[in-house]
Amino acid sequence: MKNDFNKPSKGTSRGAAIFQKMLEDKNAIRAHIQNGGRISDLKDRYTFVKPLSITGA
Repeated sequence: MKNDFNKPSKGTSRGAAIFQKMLEDKNAIRAHIQNGGRISDLKDRYTFVKPLSITGA
């Protein structure tokens, strides 16, 4: 008996490219901070989200 099930096709996935870019950005930012850099130095290159305060919500 043949096992028939839907296998995902090996097409191009936009999600994988976005995830790869996120990991590369994370590693670059982490390396910059570990070498004594500041996040304010990277504001021109990366967009950062303003953190929300969860106290008093």
